[in-house]
Amino acid sequence: MSCITKGPPSATAAARPDDLHRGVTNLVENAVRFGAEVTIRLDVSSTKLVIDVEDDGPGISDARKQEMVEPFVRGDDARTMDDATGFGLGLSIARAIALAHGGELSLHDRRPHGLIVRMQLPIWQQPRLAA
Repeated sequence: MSCITKGPPSATAAARPDDLHRGVTNLVENAVRFGAEVTIRLDVSSTKLVIDVEDDGPGISDARKQEMVEPFVRGDDARTMDDATGFGLGLSIARAIALAHGGELSLHDRRPHGLIVRMQLPIWQQPRLAA
């Protein structure tokens, strides 16, 4: 397994560090589980921070992409659970973290095969008033 990182060595955004760490860790662990080569890209603009986690695994069909970010949906369709399988929470937790920070999480095809999971976060958020 190889892991490649691309982009600036650091970036600053208004985020809860522990949450952001957990979300990105979930994405990387999924990529490592399903692919032999993983690339992590960081792109920063004046308004947003984009983290792409790419793998060269089997990918996810377009029909299942939206379903895969829901809790307890597993990509391996395994009927048995062991130490190598998860509970299907990694992508849903990462998505919830992105949304809580005013961002989004999306799934894209990687060519010739594999998956790109993109977490986009605003550099700065408007404060939210408690309801």
